[in-house]
Amino acid sequence: MSLLKEIGQLLRFRRLPEADKEILFYAEHEGYYPNFEGVLDVLTDEYNRTICYVTSAPDDPILRSNNPNIRPFYIRKLLSLFMGFLKCRVCVMTMTDLNQFHIKRSINPVHYVYIFHSLVSTHMLYLPGAFDFYDSILCTGQYMIDEIRKYEKRHNLSAKKLIEAGYYRLERIYDNYQKYLENCENSAGSKKQTVLIAPSWGVDNVIESCGMQLTEILLNKNFAVIVRPHPETVRRNPELLNNMKNRFGKSPDFKLELSVAADDSLFISDILITDLSGILFEFALGTERPVLFIDVPPKIRNENYKELDIEPLELSIRSEVGELISPDELEKVPQKIEQLIADRQNYRSRIRNLRKENIFYFGTSSKQGAKYILEILEKD
Repeated sequence: MSLLKEIGQLLRFRRLPEADKEILFYAEHEGYYPNFEGVLDVLTDEYNRTICYVTSAPDDPILRSNNPNIRPFYIRKLLSLFMGFLKCRVCVMTMTDLNQFHIKRSINPVHYVYIFHSLVSTHMLYLPGAFDFYDSILCTGQYMIDEIRKYEKRHNLSAKKLIEAGYYRLERIYDNYQKYLENCENSAGSKKQTVLIAPSWGVDNVIESCGMQLTEILLNKNFAVIVRPHPETVRRNPELLNNMKNRFGKSPDFKLELSVAADDSLFISDILITDLSGILFEFALGTERPVLFIDVPPKIRNENYKELDIEPLELSIRSEVGELISPDELEKVPQKIEQLIADRQNYRSRIRNLRKENIFYFGTSSKQGAKYILEILEKD
């Protein structure tokens, strides 16, 4: 979209009645819509509230939304300007590092609410201060509240409003996977065992450190393989992905999936191979199946994370939802996969307990988030 059209979007937003722009959601790209969807549906359908939804993705489906209560806008090049003078009452985002880089808090009185787009802990895989400039945070579980409160105390920060909210995206995956299982029961035939390789991003992630070798081993052992790189890997290392496509693309058992917006690959895969990507939670807690972890060096964005003396959940949970294997032992991966699949029932029971212990309001999180956002409007 041209700069001129973006200016038109800004003017259209400015002309809206004040009542129609009390609540604004912002998404960096279309892949974040599933994190907002539940709360949006409750606000628009149950409470009949008008929502402004700003996206920086030109192909975001929200721009073609038929929901009469959603006012969509595309703003990218002018985003810093738009956000700096934003005039609404509540701004809901899943973008970290507010006020740390180019996106600043508005000069106007806006209440900023953060919704998580991952279930990973708050203190290792995020930059220091990632949430410092938010007013409220919709926390997925008690572990996040404990981490943030300890961080605030250590750094003498004012206490934010931390809300027990849960995680809608996990509920969506769980519900859709149950529907997938029902359809499988009603369909005949069998399929090859399918492996989903979906790591985090960074120089040591599974795809960049050993993806070629791992994929080749699995294909040679007659597995179907889906490689789903993190969006940052797609952006930063397209050459590697092109090389994978050129090398394995002719195999009918290989698929390179460059979008994270859909969840189908989580459903059809029998096992997930990852490092410390947040997808480990979505696969394990959403489909109740085990995960194989390649023990590559973790991506650490906060070198001082140990100062909280709290082990990040993505580290502590690994032995409960699957097994670790060294990248020097990739030839043993097929055998490990068979073992994990054979022990699936035991993992299912453990995973259900973990979900119950760590996730707030599983099944009703959207109502909690929407209720809190409306409470802000009533109080402010």
